[in-house]
Amino acid sequence: MKIAFITPYYNPPVRGNAVTVRRIAGNLAAAGCETAVYSLDALTAGDILREVLPTSPDVIHGFHAFHGGRPAREIAAAAGVAYVVTITGSDVYEAMLDGRRGETLAVLRDAAAIVVFDSSVKQRIAGHHPSLAEKIQIIPQGVELPGEDFTWGPERFDGGEFVFFLPAGLRPVKNIDSALAPLAELHRNDPRIRLLVAGPVLDPAYGAQLLEELERYPFARYLGAVGRGAIGALYRRADVVLNTSVFEGGMANSVLEAMAFGRPVLAADIEGNRSLVKEGKTGLLFRHEAEFLEKAEKLLRDGALRRRLGDEGSRLVREQFSVEREAAAYRDLYCRVLSR
Repeated sequence: MKIAFITPYYNPPVRGNAVTVRRIAGNLAAAGCETAVYSLDALTAGDILREVLPTSPDVIHGFHAFHGGRPAREIAAAAGVAYVVTITGSDVYEAMLDGRRGETLAVLRDAAAIVVFDSSVKQRIAGHHPSLAEKIQIIPQGVELPGEDFTWGPERFDGGEFVFFLPAGLRPVKNIDSALAPLAELHRNDPRIRLLVAGPVLDPAYGAQLLEELERYPFARYLGAVGRGAIGALYRRADVVLNTSVFEGGMANSVLEAMAFGRPVLAADIEGNRSLVKEGKTGLLFRHEAEFLEKAEKLLRDGALRRRLGDEGSRLVREQFSVEREAAAYRDLYCRVLSR
């Protein structure tokens, strides 16, 4: 079975879409599928069309209904094959609500199947567009442990510091700056507090604004875009992993990875995070700044709570979010699409 993946982003490899596509394509190849990835950050849609057609794929698979889905639709029509679309977040939370709505819905209507990571996203789409419900399939994300080869540099955190780690690309939806004020208050009472932020600058204006703001908070440090082969050391060193996003596309890779490493998670109380973080069991959720501060302080003071949340989160991802299960679900979906 030959699958052509079309993704809006493949580099840097730490970006969410890139992590997801690399993982799925790699594990499908290990499961016996022939996979090829075409990225719109390296090729135009026309280039991809010219490269894909001679390979005669069985299924085209686009990621992000607007960005990857439109060329997937065009190429599938030219090749005379079906296409599948995976919803990744900003397509359902932004593109289906703004000027891209018409094209996004056309992609979803013509797709042989629509994949979402969690039932909350299925309900959101089907609630507004009931005709799409029967073709929506829920396939949770799998998780692979990143590498751990990381050089800390001059600040080695060997003096008893308490580290909050926020892995996210620098763009408005990640809402990174919302963590600064509550952690500053916590730092005033406990100077051990540190905040590490790691991720590529994806929105230059927001990135510049955030980096300027970080200058006013000496306990916070931006590490830049830390590669997949290095970020595991940051998860291991973190005392708490943060997610401050305005929305997530069903479930965040960073939250899955934090749980896989047994780290306690403090996350924004949004649909995508609630799919993984069960309050008081696999993590803690916050709705506003005061609640963030309250729960961050609780995690700071209660080592037993941190260990329990980390253990429960680790158990959850081991039992329900394996990459093998994810790859098998996609392979089965392709087989169903081809049998129609």
